Amino acid sequence: MRRETKLVRYGRPALPGPANPPVVRASTILHDTVESYVDTKARREEDDGVLSYGRRGTTTAHALMAAVADLEGGEAAYLFPTGVAALASSLSAFAGAGDHLLVVDTVFHVTRKLCETVLRRNGVSVDYFPWDATDLGPWIRPETKAVVVESPGSQTFEVMDLSSLTRWTRDRGLTVIADNTYGSGWLYRPLELGCDVSIVAGTKYLGGHADVMMGAAAARGAAAATLRAAVIATGQTLAPDEAYATLRGMRTLNLRLERHQENAAALAEWFAGRPEVSAVLHPGLPSHPGAEIWARDAEGCNGLFSVVFKDGFPLEPFLDRLEHFAIGASWGGFESVVLPISPLHDRVHAYDLPAGPAARFHAGLEHVEDLIEDLARSFGDG
Repeated sequence: MRRETKLVRYGRPALPGPANPPVVRASTILHDTVESYVDTKARREEDDGVLSYGRRGTTTAHALMAAVADLEGGEAAYLFPTGVAALASSLSAFAGAGDHLLVVDTVFHVTRKLCETVLRRNGVSVDYFPWDATDLGPWIRPETKAVVVESPGSQTFEVMDLSSLTRWTRDRGLTVIADNTYGSGWLYRPLELGCDVSIVAGTKYLGGHADVMMGAAAARGAAAATLRAAVIATGQTLAPDEAYATLRGMRTLNLRLERHQENAAALAEWFAGRPEVSAVLHPGLPSHPGAEIWARDAEGCNGLFSVVFKDGFPLEPFLDRLEHFAIGASWGGFESVVLPISPLHDRVHAYDLPAGPAARFHAGLEHVEDLIEDLARSFGDG
């Protein structure tokens, strides 16, 4: 069955029945015999789809778990109330007191904060490596347990050669954890490139309508069992209404991403021709670092890109004048948003970016000519 068809059928109950799985809200699951209760507890240790207790998820969440696992190409997937919760649980599952974690320097700034606060406080040491490294020899230690990657990089969209990197890590028994929110399982599948865990903030494209908070982590091999144990021990789950809304959003994931990609590519090319702009950061542009690797490993781009304006450009008034781009921290919904950024302020390695104010844009599903006209008005074009 092709992927587009799977999106439509994920979680569908047996027929005759509804097109979507019902929302099952429950904490306690009742039994009429002790034997039934004991049997259920035994079966759930081998099957995450067994309805046993609300903390393990209801059938609505189970349908989404199976969908995400299939979408990402994993053996199992687990759900969390936010993307950051998925990151925190996954990193904690594979690195504890006395362990060493290697993290790509272009990682999401909240992931860096998690590493610098919670993980360090819990006895995990952390080092950051450059995005283009495929040999981690200069940073590895005997106590290194896991590697955290994100491709494209947060805000600046550098593309990693994950297949080369994971060949190196595999020979040394390191677990590789990928933040795959940009690719969202549809454009990009890190597990197929050798990663062990792939994390998605489903708040973005999986939900797709700016009304859901959720995270997911898919895993393969031995990592799936390690992640499962951590999820069960810490009581991580997702409420059934959020699971339902995410599944509903996934029905149109491919179609929405096509439009996001089309709009973002047009806007990136338009910005590249503006005299006020120093650089456009978009993994689909041929000049972008790692663009050829992204073209090899991924199936397109999403709606995100960043723009570096020339030094002295009045960015804040420019953004305030926009009508179709609201100011917002998240992205991946149907709407266009923009956010001023300072992507290099907490990085430890050097990056070849021009000086000047920068902004991250997310191209929504509006007509692209309306978006371009809005930007042109804000620049002061007649």
